[in-house]
Amino acid sequence: MRVLSKVLIVASMVIFFTSCATSITVRHLVPGEVDLSASRNIAVASTNAYKFPYGRPLSPWIQGLSETDFTLSSGYDTNLASSVASTASRMILDSVQGTGYFTVLTPEVTDAYMTLSKVGENTSAMLKSKGMQALLSSSISYMDVEEQVVGRDVKTFVTEDVDPNPNDAIVNIKSYEKVTSREYFLVQKATLTLTYTIFDLGSGSILFSRSFTGKEDQETKIGIRTYDAGAPGGYRDERRYSSGYAPSFKPLFEKIIRSFSSTISKQLAPSWQTKRLTLMSNKPKLEAAKGAYTLAERGSYEAAYRQFLSLYEGNGHIASGYNAALLLEAMGRFTEAVDLMNDVYNRSGSRQAYTALLSMQEAKSQSEKAQRQISGESTLDGQGVMMMQYVVME
Repeated sequence: MRVLSKVLIVASMVIFFTSCATSITVRHLVPGEVDLSASRNIAVASTNAYKFPYGRPLSPWIQGLSETDFTLSSGYDTNLASSVASTASRMILDSVQGTGYFTVLTPEVTDAYMTLSKVGENTSAMLKSKGMQALLSSSISYMDVEEQVVGRDVKTFVTEDVDPNPNDAIVNIKSYEKVTSREYFLVQKATLTLTYTIFDLGSGSILFSRSFTGKEDQETKIGIRTYDAGAPGGYRDERRYSSGYAPSFKPLFEKIIRSFSSTISKQLAPSWQTKRLTLMSNKPKLEAAKGAYTLAERGSYEAAYRQFLSLYEGNGHIASGYNAALLLEAMGRFTEAVDLMNDVYNRSGSRQAYTALLSMQEAKSQSEKAQRQISGESTLDGQGVMMMQYVVME
């Protein structure tokens, strides 16, 4: 018991000290994956729908359904592909507009210009005349659906009198696990690949291209089979899903598409990234530093910074210098933060300070790059960049 008590005390102390660590919120401006500062006016076309082979991806029957007495029609419908493409179009448009970085020509207008190309008109020239610099096209390059009914046995412990002679005074009781029922579930799986590409309207070159693949599945309990020796066939099937149609696949595909939204925004335009940084603990303990930690916890970063800096300059307290540098970073004053953290590292040789210094330098570089994209100072080299990446999100 004493050993157990010591273990519990040590564990409690670890939790206590961990919970006492002070952290601050830091926001960094990060650049878009591709530099589109020279292509801020984008025409967005509607997403092309996937064409299922032979028009229908499923057999008329749901696999596994024949095992039961239940009936159920497929959750697939002939309008699914076009409906999913419409959802993708809206999502991409919202992602591009939501950045606040681009001037956007909507799919309705863009599609109208692209239709004119079928009668010999120059779509690129017409879009450029409207001030557009780039065209974003997209397609559902892969789409698949699966449906299957699966049964899972339900076992319970039963107790029975196994004495073959009912008149025997001695009762023999046996307990064992027995399959008493079987539950049936409809398992639906959806897989989708979305590809989008940005073309330069002047040169026709590809500026950027990405592909995402996502998967989602869901289960629906459709019924239960209870084994009963007195029932016809030795069982009774009870339906638990009232509709004669399986749930639509559309919500599954919409969930997949939504999961791409924030990534697309970050790929195309500068964005803010938020994280938590932990202040260095007050070691060696300096009583005068307690107030600075309290201010940092309350979000009074400027006041906390001044106190930490004063203690570092006056007492050479390394933790205070480290924390003052982090607070400068939290306030977006990267140059000062890097200079101060560099001084802390040179004085102390602290590995923690060195790691923080490298992180600050990277954050400073990324922020400056993002600012150049926003201001338009950064330009493409004219050759274009094509990138392909398959992101599996399950």
